[in-house]
Amino acid sequence: MDLTLAICLYNASKYLPETLECIVGQTVQDFHLMLINDCSTDDSVAVIESFFAAHPRQYELVNLPVNGGLCAGRRYVEEHATTRYVLFVDADDCPYPDLVASLYDKITSDEDLIAVGCHLEYMGSKGEKLTGGIYLGCKSKEEFYAKAQAGKLMFMQPTAMYDRLVALRVGGHNTEGFPEGKPRYRDLCEDLDLWCRMSDLYTEGKAIVVVPRILCRYRKHESAMSTDSMGMLLRMKHIKNNLRRRRRGETDLTFIEFRDSLTPKQLKAIRREAIAADSLRKGYFLLKKGRVFSALYHFTRSFFANPGYLWQKIRSNLIRK
Repeated sequence: MDLTLAICLYNASKYLPETLECIVGQTVQDFHLMLINDCSTDDSVAVIESFFAAHPRQYELVNLPVNGGLCAGRRYVEEHATTRYVLFVDADDCPYPDLVASLYDKITSDEDLIAVGCHLEYMGSKGEKLTGGIYLGCKSKEEFYAKAQAGKLMFMQPTAMYDRLVALRVGGHNTEGFPEGKPRYRDLCEDLDLWCRMSDLYTEGKAIVVVPRILCRYRKHESAMSTDSMGMLLRMKHIKNNLRRRRRGETDLTFIEFRDSLTPKQLKAIRREAIAADSLRKGYFLLKKGRVFSALYHFTRSFFANPGYLWQKIRSNLIRK
């Protein structure tokens, strides 16, 4: 199997045993397993070593010298793996046993396929089942070609298998042109950025599709309730702007160049969209806790900040097409 399965981790010791159980439980095992430790300060390394002492199999543990974040970790894998295909699994997610086999069979069945994703279902911090999941992505090459030709953002799950050499050809996970410090913008929508640049190759007949089956459980943490959406929206608009520029034959702007080009009016509109996103997320977690009136307040706040945002999230996260 010409595949590297990689897990980028930072202080993930609480969830690693469950995730690694899912990895050694895959129906196929002849892939290279690479674990990228991004300067964890907990006992993640000890957990990994203990797990594989009890469950012997090949693995490569890379301890990065400097904490660079998720995007830098994925870029490291793209540059140092020796296989054609790579698959990233988050350190707290739980793939079902046929994830690897299903994605590998699909991507190797057609030379035109350069990335293949799947559907994900949500679970909570403690592994409890949550409503909804991630059902994004094109189910056929024809659907992908139409979307790419129309210049649409190419949303797909991060749990996807893709051609490493094709990814590097279009720049791989991008770590350049971002401001230093927090928030770490290069770690926001880093996969969307890569899928969109890979989607440019539709002109060569290449395609990105999903296997329309739930093959992994995706963990949603309550800490996400405090996440600030402003940076995420800026990054998405940066990616969309560059997609349009490439379609016009122009070069990409760095994130710094794009951010500095925005007018006060544009920034105000993005802030309202961020309020809608943050309020919707808070409402979801409050509703889960049974705090109905508080949840309704945040849902209402989200609606009035950006009326179309609520329906957009329902359509993309809860409705299977």
